[in-house]
Amino acid sequence: MSEAYAISPSASVESQQIIEGIPAGSIQNGESDDTERQSTLFHASVNNETNEMQNSDTFSSHLPLNDDDDDNDDDEFGFSDIVEQALLFGCGLGSSLCYIATLSSLVYFMLLYGPNSYVDLNLAVYLPLLPISFAQAKWDAYYDQVFQSRRTFLFRGLLAFGLSLWGTVGMTSTTSRGLGVVIWNAVLQGTGGAILYGTLNQLASFLGVTDKERRRAKATVSAGVQASALVVLLVTILSGFGQEKSEGFVAFMWIIVAIEAVCFFMFLWLIVKQPRVLASLGRRDSSLELSMHSVGETEGHADEGDGSITEPLLAESNESGNNPNRQLTYVDLWSVTKSCIYVMLATLIPSFLVGSWFTNVKTQWMRLPQILFYTRIAADFAGRLVTIVLPPQGISCLVYGAAFRLIPVFFFFILGEGNDVLFIALVAAIAFLSGYLVTGCFQLAPQCIPEELRAYNLAKQASLLTVAFSVAAVGGLCASFALMKIGF
Repeated sequence: MSEAYAISPSASVESQQIIEGIPAGSIQNGESDDTERQSTLFHASVNNETNEMQNSDTFSSHLPLNDDDDDNDDDEFGFSDIVEQALLFGCGLGSSLCYIATLSSLVYFMLLYGPNSYVDLNLAVYLPLLPISFAQAKWDAYYDQVFQSRRTFLFRGLLAFGLSLWGTVGMTSTTSRGLGVVIWNAVLQGTGGAILYGTLNQLASFLGVTDKERRRAKATVSAGVQASALVVLLVTILSGFGQEKSEGFVAFMWIIVAIEAVCFFMFLWLIVKQPRVLASLGRRDSSLELSMHSVGETEGHADEGDGSITEPLLAESNESGNNPNRQLTYVDLWSVTKSCIYVMLATLIPSFLVGSWFTNVKTQWMRLPQILFYTRIAADFAGRLVTIVLPPQGISCLVYGAAFRLIPVFFFFILGEGNDVLFIALVAAIAFLSGYLVTGCFQLAPQCIPEELRAYNLAKQASLLTVAFSVAAVGGLCASFALMKIGF
């Protein structure tokens, strides 16, 4: 379960001969019986469409073998790993860059449309995350199995970047910039960001063959998502964008479009050219194929007419290891992952409530909301990076951290005017703990799944966590909207 197989033209010929009944040993002499048996089990589980894709020129002809053997410890993090992490970071940055650029202009929009417009923009950006996360959890596995993961992940990336760029280019329009137009463009940015966020979380959940590699990938993607605000800050300075200069705003948005285009090409490089990504996507297809075959053998004929996959129930444990049901239902995944989900809800609902309230803070300092925005992003980014150096040791650590974090949230809302420095300190503490706790949940959640079932359910669990993230985001924003309406 923890091994990757090298797929090359010769291996594809070997797999075809295995399927046709020709011994693999007639092609490659000198391999051990164990290697032949492993290759037979692997290649016989892949359908003809997979073999055709592996033989095509678009599929990498040499995929690396990533084992957990001690012989590979010295080469555990080489140049190719650095390139891969840089690409993941760039993709994470691209998933949030466009809508963060819009949200970072909170002072500019506040002067144009009033302080409550910032809550509306937050709702426009984050509301699409909820239906998209549910849709990805329900249908992604089905379409991955039908069309193969490499194609579906590429399509989702194309769609996500296209929507993000569309919304950002729309922000540059000088003919009509009413609040309704701005909100529509923010919806496009949020929709594109939500699609790419869910896609990258799924990819990071099964990238590589060790838990350490997957945890590193998740932390890198998460850090990229937050680092976009630092890029936006730099662009703000370079473009000369001020809160009352519409010309500066247009130039600011066009620079964001250019950077987003670079992130798009990094995504293409990651999905099309990175060997370990290709190998991981191939393993995902194989695990889906094996699971669907197992379900078909257990339940008879699977229903192919309604466009959905029948989800097997969690079977009784089988000490012999021959249990065919490897895919857990979402009910089972909820049962084993609920501790992490509760921590995410307790962390993110207050986080989005605080983050959407910056333009309503009691202050005489006009730039304070923008300073709070960048303080939040920088502290959140720092918290996510800390998980790479000092990862959480267990779920209990996250539970205590989430409970302690409610204290600065309480003081943030009861502070009166004239406490600008304290506002900044509280936002920094809230955001740092938020970044650490949420990233820690994504890192520790896979350990809640039994080891023998983990490889078959990582992407599905990542979708469940993304749904929890979206529910918390919308919950926090709705709470902020309610407080605004009652005049808090």
